[in-house]
Amino acid sequence: MTPQPRHAAAPRAQDRREALREQIARFEEQVSDSTQDDRLTSFLSLINQQIRKKARALDLEFSDSPIRLDVNRLTVIADTVGGPVHLKNVGSAENALGHHVSTMLSLHEWFAEHHGPVPRTLILDQPSQVYFPEEATGEEELQSSDRQHLLMLFETLQASLEELDGAMQIIVVEHADLSDPAFSQHVTERWHRSNDSALVPSSWMAPEGD
Repeated sequence: MTPQPRHAAAPRAQDRREALREQIARFEEQVSDSTQDDRLTSFLSLINQQIRKKARALDLEFSDSPIRLDVNRLTVIADTVGGPVHLKNVGSAENALGHHVSTMLSLHEWFAEHHGPVPRTLILDQPSQVYFPEEATGEEELQSSDRQHLLMLFETLQASLEELDGAMQIIVVEHADLSDPAFSQHVTERWHRSNDSALVPSSWMAPEGD
């Protein structure tokens, strides 16, 4: 009789239960509330440093005090010797604008540098508006100090773009048209109704009375 072939014995299964338990424990530690709170506190501390740095560059009120982003109330707070000052109480519209821009730039820088899943585009609509009179038509000349502060704003935007080296885009829609290179060299389009190059072509508009 022809001998029957013997079946090869299956390799002995490796007992990995203990290693898996340790791996699960590490993952649970990483996602625990206390660990996540510590990470958020640490990250916000670094972001807050950048917010204050930009606030100082813009010469904003309270920029000499620690400034922090309160993610629970979605506001910015300056910690002064007289107590916390919330964003709504920072004073002028220029200060409010500056603290908003400082915070948005710092957040965008953080997400871009750490590959966060956040669109890397910031759009600002007429930031110069805070420097013009309430009834401004866009033709008024800015006072020298206001002009300088507006240029500081654009220089701060440019500094963030240079820091990220193409990893972020900032689009500014603006009625002011400054000759200074900090502004003029970044203008890509000028829309004016006077030369029929407005954003909305005159051919699209119905004649008055229709």
